[in-house]
Amino acid sequence: MSYNLIKALHALVAIAATGPLLFAPWLSARLKNSRAENATLLLQGLEVTDRYYNIAGWILMLSGIGMFWLNDWHRLFQIWFLLSVVIFVIDSLAEKRLRDPAISTLTKSHPSNDDWTHASERLHKAVLIQMVSTAAIVVIMLLHSLLDINMLNIIPFYQR
Repeated sequence: MSYNLIKALHALVAIAATGPLLFAPWLSARLKNSRAENATLLLQGLEVTDRYYNIAGWILMLSGIGMFWLNDWHRLFQIWFLLSVVIFVIDSLAEKRLRDPAISTLTKSHPSNDDWTHASERLHKAVLIQMVSTAAIVVIMLLHSLLDINMLNIIPFYQR
């Protein structure tokens, strides 16, 4: 395994993971105000973006684990990595608590039903949270060279 090859794959997959989230907010906003004939198409579009986002996310995590295993294990204790993990947990919670139940409701419902509006609003909120979370992680990754605080270097009680 080549570290540079895995790093290049990791960078490309990060771009692939953010790509679908550029379209998802637009699709979810349109879904909130859609007519019956457009709703199914918009919902299918959101499911496709979610599928590609999840596949890219898994490849991203596996390539990141590969990089840590090969060379970067010490980065587990750096602030940028810990912050990225916290943001990823927020992203995952938005998906499990808002997006998945909303998609389930929308696939069983019709735009004329009362629960459609509430579920489409929840879906839009989840998509926005995921978009902001992913963008924040990408920004952190791009700027991580500036965030060089290492948890191993912090001394709880500094002695003179």
